[in-house]
Amino acid sequence: MEASKRVVDAFRRHFPAERVQQTGPAPASEDFGSFGTEWNAPSVFWFVGGTDPTAYAKAKEAGRVNELPVNHSPRFAPVIHPTLEAGIETLVIAARAWLSEEYHP
Repeated sequence: MEASKRVVDAFRRHFPAERVQQTGPAPASEDFGSFGTEWNAPSVFWFVGGTDPTAYAKAKEAGRVNELPVNHSPRFAPVIHPTLEAGIETLVIAARAWLSEEYHP
């Protein structure tokens, strides 16, 4: 929980409020948590939205957001830009949360 809080706090300092939403545990990758546990290392899994905003808005209006294709679906087609930039940016911000002087005085 502390690892997630550290990353969420870093995201909230960096990104506008509407771009950061904290979720609870999710079965996004059943083996992901095992790596941190096995290596006794903190681990955090986050999501980066990549759905076309128009498609998302239409799905939301129709109450069909859960029907949008997600990773591992053959119909999954994220919008490459800005999704790629956002993914890289979150990776850098999360890494800095662990490497910065702010957390290691």
